[in-house]
Amino acid sequence: MQWWCAALGEQWTWTWRAYPGVWLFVIAVGAGFRWLAGSGAWSRATATERGALIVGGLTLWASLDWPLGPIAAGYLASAHALQFLIETMVAAPLLLFGVRSGFAARAPRTMPPLARRAGRLVVHPLMAAIVFNVVVATTHVPAVVDGLMPSALGAFAIDAAWFFSAVLFWWPVIMPAPSYPHFGPPLKILYLLVGTLFHTVIGMIMLSAELPIYGVYELAPPIFAISPRADQQLAGGIMELGVFGAIVISSAIVFFRWANKDERRA
Repeated sequence: MQWWCAALGEQWTWTWRAYPGVWLFVIAVGAGFRWLAGSGAWSRATATERGALIVGGLTLWASLDWPLGPIAAGYLASAHALQFLIETMVAAPLLLFGVRSGFAARAPRTMPPLARRAGRLVVHPLMAAIVFNVVVATTHVPAVVDGLMPSALGAFAIDAAWFFSAVLFWWPVIMPAPSYPHFGPPLKILYLLVGTLFHTVIGMIMLSAELPIYGVYELAPPIFAISPRADQQLAGGIMELGVFGAIVISSAIVFFRWANKDERRA
């Protein structure tokens, strides 16, 4: 039993391992979103929001726990990229969407003025995009990955930074409060497209590099019949195409919700 998935340098085995740190983290995240939604949120939520909350929690847990968690931590860069995609582009927005109605009902009357002002600054679209991209850039630097992934605490720091920065990134798009009058659907779509351009840079570097750039995956015991360079190229494809696909789908949802709202008004 280990606290968190980390790169151990051991030969891979399909024997199940317990990671209680992952379980506690997912429970804590669930409790945090439960607090955001407030009491009675489940009854106020729509069927779509309930489904999003359940799927978001399950995908977050699946991305961190066995077997994807340990494979991503110390064996395959492509699994690590898939983990990043699930945490930031699937779990985070789904969990936020699941609590949006509950948060809208409780936030104005329960948050003190100072907390509202601080929250408005933290989740401002510009601030959220900067924080998210700084985290993405930093956690993909080879020295950072090779230095942190071999330890459970270091691997946890990367996973937590990914998830919580993604929550900040998606907040202005999904959550109803705080509201920014000029940040309407067209700017939300532009925000999603421009705010994730850095993933394209990372994906292109992985795809074009002649040699593996992460020692932890280059020197890892083989798990499948795939070379380290091919694994890295696959990771680059996941970063580039996977994130782009998620953003296109999200932008389409924003656009069609906007179009339907205008049609109802007309």
